[in-house]
Amino acid sequence: MDFVAGSIAGCAGQMVGHPLDSIKTRLQSEALKISPSGASSSAYRCALTIYQEGGFRAFFRGLSLPLCSKSFEQCIAFGIKSAAENALKDLNIREGSLRTGLSGAVAGATTSLILTPVYLVKVQLQVTPKYGNGSLGGPIAALKGTLNKLGIFGLYTGAVPIFLGTTIGYGFRFCTYEKVSDAMETSFGFGRVGATVIGGGMAGMATWASHYPLDLVSSRMEASVALGSPRLTMSEHFKEIYAQSGMRGFFRGLGPCLLRAFPVNATIFFTYDLCLSKLS
Repeated sequence: MDFVAGSIAGCAGQMVGHPLDSIKTRLQSEALKISPSGASSSAYRCALTIYQEGGFRAFFRGLSLPLCSKSFEQCIAFGIKSAAENALKDLNIREGSLRTGLSGAVAGATTSLILTPVYLVKVQLQVTPKYGNGSLGGPIAALKGTLNKLGIFGLYTGAVPIFLGTTIGYGFRFCTYEKVSDAMETSFGFGRVGATVIGGGMAGMATWASHYPLDLVSSRMEASVALGSPRLTMSEHFKEIYAQSGMRGFFRGLGPCLLRAFPVNATIFFTYDLCLSKLS
């Protein structure tokens, strides 16, 4: 049941969050200084540029693949988290933040190993125009282009920061959800729905805040495949970002990311909880 409820919740969350995810990814890639919309320097200007490229529909460019992948990702995340928690319980690790954090980290690591190629294609579609110079045509074309350029291992561009980021982020995600939702119910008198929505939203924000620089680096590594910039290692990207912008550079695009994280994860946890209660 955890797998089914997670799958439905993932679809709902992706529909809510994809437009802001497109803005976040475009802002991150523009730090490479070769993005097709390099003039944009703020979330508002970036959104305006995307709109000019294709109207409201442009914000949903590349949605089809992540819609399926988000469904699969949350299916795996909630299902593996539940299984890992049961395994840790059998190892006599008592209920609490440690068990929740470890089971969440296992869920995050598992999703990253399976979905890194999907993240790569999504980012490439988000940072290129739909038509004209630099257009990739669609997810299949992007996949073929990567295979032709880099071979099968090219599909795992950015795999190291993605693995580290999702492992850390999902540990924080489930711990935050458990703590906040419990506090909302016991200390502030919220009902189950309100506690779930607030806990889920705060969990999403904690997820991204905990590993945002790693996500920035992985997005740059993935975007470089489509934009034709030099391919750098994770450590080289960290050095380049610091040299260009200092510490502030590691948080470029964080605003739209956190703005997106709250409604997306509030939707995911609410939908998951609702589906689980109906399935039960």
